Amino acid sequence: MRKTGAIKLIIIILLMSAVLVSCTEEEYRASRLYKSLTSYEQKGETVALKNKKYNKIDLSKKAILEISKGQIYNADFNEAVNIKGASTVSILNSEIISKTLAVRAAEKDTVVNVISTDIASYGDYVISVTDNAVFTGSSLNVANLGDTGAAIQVTSRASLVLNNSKVNAKSAGVESDSLVSISSSEMTVESLKFYEGAAVTLDDSRFYTLHGIMLLDNSNENLIHVSLNLKKTKLTADNGTLVSMIDTKASIKLEDTTISQKEYNVISLKNSEVTVTLCKSNVEGSIIADDSSSLNILIKDGSTFKGYINRDNKAKTVTVQIEENSIWEVTSDSYVRGIILKDRDLSGIKSNGFTIFYDTKCVTNSWMEKSTINLPDGGKLVPLK
Repeated sequence: MRKTGAIKLIIIILLMSAVLVSCTEEEYRASRLYKSLTSYEQKGETVALKNKKYNKIDLSKKAILEISKGQIYNADFNEAVNIKGASTVSILNSEIISKTLAVRAAEKDTVVNVISTDIASYGDYVISVTDNAVFTGSSLNVANLGDTGAAIQVTSRASLVLNNSKVNAKSAGVESDSLVSISSSEMTVESLKFYEGAAVTLDDSRFYTLHGIMLLDNSNENLIHVSLNLKKTKLTADNGTLVSMIDTKASIKLEDTTISQKEYNVISLKNSEVTVTLCKSNVEGSIIADDSSSLNILIKDGSTFKGYINRDNKAKTVTVQIEENSIWEVTSDSYVRGIILKDRDLSGIKSNGFTIFYDTKCVTNSWMEKSTINLPDGGKLVPLK
């Protein structure tokens, strides 16, 4: 870690300890606060601690610990809090500040519960949950203070449940191939990265990003699918696609959600397959895909999609299904393999004068009888030759 980062870390520690004095790392190591900190190790047993200060907590062998109003300030170890071996820790109303990883939870039946706690780190991650461990957090402030570090890692069949929390990082807010549930929370991060194997629910939350949500390939060949559910969620991307997919298979469901990306794409696919379902949602922006990608989109329950799909006619296959009382508002010529309309009066398409080209070989298009169909507002459904 660079010394400038270490100095910032020490200043934060001193400020949060109500010692309103800035100093170098050398001065901090000579300070009374630094010398007063000790490590806490527990193997087995059940213990409750209050108003304690440590530089590290280490639990193993099914230990159970509750710590309230604690302060863990780490400038020396690989992590500030290390929970493993089917141990359980409950951390309440505390502060965890670490030069490296702040919280590590690993191994089956290991559980970390954190409530009303500030967690900050300069490490690669602030929180790491791996190998079947479980992390639950409520009313947290999570921050990676480094220039490149991410906030939360959840891998290898681990689980994260986060509620009513704030997360800040200059890199990814979450990186995961496992179970992630985030509700009533806010993240200001570069991106969210979910790999094949991930099952993700984002509910009533706000995500302010540079590059949106990325769904990515997993080197583990046994993991082949990402499930992403957004409900009452706000998602922005200042510099890129809202949801991008690379070398992956996924299902995406939006419920009671409004997202918009006018300057870039709302969804992009590269060598990927996805089923997108819109329920009571409004989506604005373009959808693009390369020649190795397939897209199925279902617009239902009063949803509206405003944008074009596959304008360059590159996608391997695209199918659009529009249920009753739902609308695709077209903003440029689009190419689809199949189109299914429950309202045969064509009210499900607002064409704005643009053309939708369809594949006559697709059986779902048999109702159009390979003919050109005029849409109510000047556009057309045209068989692709």
